Amino acid sequence: MYRPRFIANIALFLIFSAVSLVAEDSTVTFGGATGWTPLSVSNALARARGQLGYEALVLDSSSANTSKAIDPETGDVAFSGEDRSEIGAFDSIYGGYGDRARPAGKAKGRNSPYSEDLSLSFDGPSIIDETGNYSVVSSTFLHAGAKKARRGNGAALCNTSGAGLQLRGKSGSLFSSPGMSGSFTMDFWLFPAVTENGSVLFQWRSSRSGVSGSTYQYVRANVFKNHIEWDFSNIWVNSAKAPITVALAGKKNLVPGQWSHHELSYDGESGLLEYRVDGSTEDLRYVTSSGHERGDIYSALFGAPADIEIAPRFSGLIDEFRITRKSSPAGSLDRNRATLGKYPKEGGRFETMPFDTGGNESILKSLGAVTSCPPETGVAFFVRAGNNRYEWTDATPAWIPVKVGEELPPISGRYIQVAGELYSDGRGSASPTVTSVTLTYEKDTPPWPPARAYASPHDGSVTVTWPSSIDFDVAGYLVYYGERPGEYLGDGSPIDAGSSRSCAITGLKNGRIYYFSVAAYDASGPRYPGPLSSEIYARPLAERQP
Repeated sequence: MYRPRFIANIALFLIFSAVSLVAEDSTVTFGGATGWTPLSVSNALARARGQLGYEALVLDSSSANTSKAIDPETGDVAFSGEDRSEIGAFDSIYGGYGDRARPAGKAKGRNSPYSEDLSLSFDGPSIIDETGNYSVVSSTFLHAGAKKARRGNGAALCNTSGAGLQLRGKSGSLFSSPGMSGSFTMDFWLFPAVTENGSVLFQWRSSRSGVSGSTYQYVRANVFKNHIEWDFSNIWVNSAKAPITVALAGKKNLVPGQWSHHELSYDGESGLLEYRVDGSTEDLRYVTSSGHERGDIYSALFGAPADIEIAPRFSGLIDEFRITRKSSPAGSLDRNRATLGKYPKEGGRFETMPFDTGGNESILKSLGAVTSCPPETGVAFFVRAGNNRYEWTDATPAWIPVKVGEELPPISGRYIQVAGELYSDGRGSASPTVTSVTLTYEKDTPPWPPARAYASPHDGSVTVTWPSSIDFDVAGYLVYYGERPGEYLGDGSPIDAGSSRSCAITGLKNGRIYYFSVAAYDASGPRYPGPLSSEIYARPLAERQP
């Protein structure tokens, strides 16, 4: 009458055993509520606020115009966001050149086409000229954070009630070196709050001694009827050594609450003075005897060293103010894209640190991600796996492209690594965000040991036998033995029995007790065994010979 209950109990045991043998899915999340831990690779990326206020990865706007290329004519080297370490190395050698560095053998000098004269990123609360050529005399600028900046981590907030930024150049800088200036370019980003007549964006005032005495001279950029006008008073002299005045006027109106890029370039070899807005030429003059390309080139002569003033009367934001000692080439589609794009056209890439799943046969099942992709932007993900992360290179194991939420190809290993690439839109004006990446994997757990083992003593030996483990992926068994309970320090212990279910341990001393236990291992090999079985013991004894 107990048979039905006995059968039911056996059935329940088998059901629970089967359930326990099904591997449970595990997950690991990068980013999200815990934030992004240090990455093994982070190229042209920055951190920003993502979904639910969590930290997210976005494209770095400060690396937008630093695509790596070498100008075959000038030898200029421009660096991409992933090469900031190279920039630092060149900066330490050549004294700081921002996005450009000089080829070996080129010396820094007044007319050097590789020199960057002034570089203000406004990325921090303290205003610093990254070239080291200028120091701050006074400033009423306030720091605006990354959200308001055109590029990088900040911009300068200007107010008409203040006096702006006053800088003093060292000897050898453009505005502190009397004499012929050579070529130069000045460019900056502008975000006006209002377009008030009389606003002054740049000013340099000095005097130059001549045959007839001292001559007042200045360079000034001011706002008139919603556009910028550039005035150069007594900077150039004609063939009769008489000073002349040159003026350029923009055609494009400044729009309050909208960023625009402004660039003034002078080519000392052709006499061309050109003003561009957002990459398009607004006005130009040939400062020559003919007023055209042909004719004698008039020299630009700077007088006594004097401070420069940036936005002494202006309300709005200024970002990325630079002066370089070379003329700027005519605009092209690629150059305009590099200059005007907020984000790098090559995109950015991250790679997580390899994650240890705990088992060599762990299987990656799916990849999920929380992302936001404005129109035309995109994100791509890649994964790779292996058992010895210390042997990995950039190319091996190979990166496998995967799609979020889709079934993955067979990918298994103890260590799993994720990479992601972020792409901006065609204009470089928008960036995707990656708030988190979640991996779901089947953890490779060590196989169960045999339910029990048996020890049969013999003369100088013991034979250990055991039934099969209930795990389906067992590849072999290890037999441990020793002379003390729980201490399996016998000679050769553990012994690899392979797929056999018995093992004879010889060379034992008769009359001495030995303790034994058995563990199973899977395809990972005997280096990664599972837990031990219950301990058994036996005492070898001499046998009577027949």
